[in-house]
Amino acid sequence: MKKYISLFVVALVISLGFASCNVETDEPAGGTAVEKMAGHWVVQVDVIDNGQVIEDPNGLGLWDMYTYNTAADESDKMWLSDGNHFWGYQVKVPINLNAQTFACEHVFMYNDGDEDQFLTITDGKVVPNGGVNVNGKPTDSIEYKIEFTDDPGTIYYIHGVRYAGF
Repeated sequence: MKKYISLFVVALVISLGFASCNVETDEPAGGTAVEKMAGHWVVQVDVIDNGQVIEDPNGLGLWDMYTYNTAADESDKMWLSDGNHFWGYQVKVPINLNAQTFACEHVFMYNDGDEDQFLTITDGKVVPNGGVNVNGKPTDSIEYKIEFTDDPGTIYYIHGVRYAGF
């Protein structure tokens, strides 16, 4: 008899487990308002000096950065973060979603430092299929110029491609 009760309890637990996995809605998961421009990027930082591009003068190589939606999921703003790999900035930038461009002037940058710092971003854009990933396949690219108030006059050129997972 004990055997039958144990089997009944196991069957009951399994049945409840399947019942708890019912789909509550048939609605597909949606994207964010800035989905076309959001992503994980692999980028490099160069310096523009007198119109000349000096490749990776700081020896950083390739590093990860991120663009993503705001908490309010606004279609005219996105967060841009260097993931603490370069200057340690995180900034909310105005965007033009249709043109896939972004820029800001003298905007407070959120970072781990004690002092208030500001930055200016110009010529920011995401180009669909504008780059090539590590597998040689076309992928989106990102690029922008950035200047920091604690390093005035130095224009950094950040550019790269969407992360491919490799």
